[in-house]
Amino acid sequence: KGLDRWDEMWDGVLHMVPAPSLEHQRLLDRLIGFLEPHLRKSGRGRLVSGINVFGDMGNYRIPDLTFVTAGREYIFQEDGVRGGAPDAVIEIRSSQDETYEKLPFYASLGIIEVIVIDRDTKRPELYRLAGAQYVLVQSAAQGWVRSDVMGVRFRGVEQATPQLVVEDALDPTTHVEV
Repeated sequence: KGLDRWDEMWDGVLHMVPAPSLEHQRLLDRLIGFLEPHLRKSGRGRLVSGINVFGDMGNYRIPDLTFVTAGREYIFQEDGVRGGAPDAVIEIRSSQDETYEKLPFYASLGIIEVIVIDRDTKRPELYRLAGAQYVLVQSAAQGWVRSDVMGVRFRGVEQATPQLVVEDALDPTTHVEV
């Protein structure tokens, strides 16, 4: 019936999570609407939403967005990503969710970058793999964090209604405000 669409398997233990909130989905839809066609047209790679990223048997997570660089699309299988790690994943973090607990799993697979975007504040964090664990990348001027893997950068804007700005790292005129 599709009731388990967002459930994950953590070392053989089923993690059942509630459906994402309206704001979570709005943010995700806007990211997909900008990033997917941009990354595809620029030839950087393929972005897919809500698919399984498999480790060993009985171990998978479902990031909000999964990115694989051009030439590595073969790791996409019918049921998710197998036979290699995605290059980057994006997680939209809601309060009290398990986003940060997923980092060791992603690191064990060798995912180069994890972008975490806070659903409410729109503040982005970028974690880059350094050896066997992630290091939080410090934001640059004006709060930008840059994904070297995707060639885009993210910035949260604090205002009455917080916004997320995403733009091409080489062409700031190509951007979206969410």
